Amino acid sequence: MLYRIVVFIALFASSPAIAQKPFSEGSLLFKVSLESPERKPIKGTYTFSFKGGEERKDLKLDNGFQDVILMNTQTGAVYSLQNQNSKKYAIELIMSEMKKRQEKYSGFEIIGETELPGKVAGYTAYKAQLKYKDGTLMDVVYTKDWYPEQAVYFERFPGAKFMPLGFSYRDENNIVMRFDAAKLEAGPIDNAIFRIPADYKMISNTEYKQMSR
Repeated sequence: MLYRIVVFIALFASSPAIAQKPFSEGSLLFKVSLESPERKPIKGTYTFSFKGGEERKDLKLDNGFQDVILMNTQTGAVYSLQNQNSKKYAIELIMSEMKKRQEKYSGFEIIGETELPGKVAGYTAYKAQLKYKDGTLMDVVYTKDWYPEQAVYFERFPGAKFMPLGFSYRDENNIVMRFDAAKLEAGPIDNAIFRIPADYKMISNTEYKQMSR
């Protein structure tokens, strides 16, 4: 009888972890807003697409700005697709540099978690604060049904066992960027969206830095 009780408790305790799944294929659509003290807010969308270790991020703002990031965690290749002066470039980024920027966000602590009364993007959601190693705090809304398949997918949430649905942060240019999830949908994604279009010129990271001087 004691053995059966122990087994039952172990199964019950582990059930939330079993319910969690890596988000290996699908998309996450955010409504975004960029705000700064000097300018009125700029709104837009930020779509994250995932498939088997690949990620595509599409940022589209109402002022016409667009940026696309293509990442392949298996090969380590990362490119930013940009249109500059009517010229299309696929600019090489460095995966190791991206991971290094994540280091200050690793090992965060979740504090003050509360379940929200309604659904967010169709999922049961929670609100909490993340406390980072340097003591800074960040408010975040998330679902525990899924978590990112790769730690590098979200810069500020390495190793998270949740999918972010709402958060904001202030960047080094004093711009506050707010994210609010509109849709989180698991399902097939076309392989083609992770490829560099033929009309984009590939540029190494070194070449790009020289062009930017």
